[in-house]
Amino acid sequence: MNASTRLETALAEGRFAITSEIGPPKSADPQVIADKARLLGAVTDALNITDNQTAQSRMCPLASARIALDNGAEPVMQMTVRDRNRMALTSDILGASALGIHNTLCMSGDPIHIGNHPDAAVVNDIDTMGLLRLQASLRSGRFMNEAGEELAGEAPHLVIGATAHPAADDPDVEISKIKAKMEAGADFFQTQLVYEPERVAAFMSRLEAADLPSLPKLLIGVGPFKHVRMAHHMRDKVWGVTVPDHLIDRMESTDDEGDTGMNICVEVIQALQDIPGVAGIHVMAIAWEDSVPEILSRAGLTTARTA
Repeated sequence: MNASTRLETALAEGRFAITSEIGPPKSADPQVIADKARLLGAVTDALNITDNQTAQSRMCPLASARIALDNGAEPVMQMTVRDRNRMALTSDILGASALGIHNTLCMSGDPIHIGNHPDAAVVNDIDTMGLLRLQASLRSGRFMNEAGEELAGEAPHLVIGATAHPAADDPDVEISKIKAKMEAGADFFQTQLVYEPERVAAFMSRLEAADLPSLPKLLIGVGPFKHVRMAHHMRDKVWGVTVPDHLIDRMESTDDEGDTGMNICVEVIQALQDIPGVAGIHVMAIAWEDSVPEILSRAGLTTARTA
């Protein structure tokens, strides 16, 4: 039997879990992953390893996750259905578990046309619900094929993640999606960036009243504004993210944009800690990973994690 992962243990014990993320390089240089893993591994329960994010060709998440693990961070291997069929995804999942990589996150992937291979074939052999079911099947010891074929040996130990959107325009539709994902095998959820914790509080109240088998483990996305241009970009260009006007005004009027951006993130984190049912946070400091330890320190979340 494989031991529980750090993330799995934190969620099971009801501790306020902390995840963050790093993007693999557009090269074969392992040092990029190693350096960020050493920086963030000690202050997080797990680190997402992204899968060709923004549809750019990068080092694969399986190799990157192993490098992160070797450098003190517990990885969450993101997997998109955009680039690989069910056979390739199955191989990656089995190989990852054999290498000690047990946390995953199922995603559809960014649109191929925005990336550096816009004419590449999109696979989408299965959708994200299918990927959740595939993992649940493997975890139970069977391939997800017509015969329900048994694995020839040890089943993978998997902690299966999915995405959620607590700020959705129709919360009832979003709750139905979360329920379906839980039934398909999802153990935890990570969300898009949130700058309005009051919307999370309202959504958690709806979840508690919903017909769900249990309260889902939601890790709410948070992130600092490195500068006012980033705040404008998040408000105007990023799907699913709402940045209130008062935060834009605050970023525009400050003499230290980075410090103010970190403080805004800290305030959101502290508000989320007070919301019943929130399982933790997912810190996305895009191209500013150095800020994460300081943000967590200011938020009073400095307890070291053990690799």
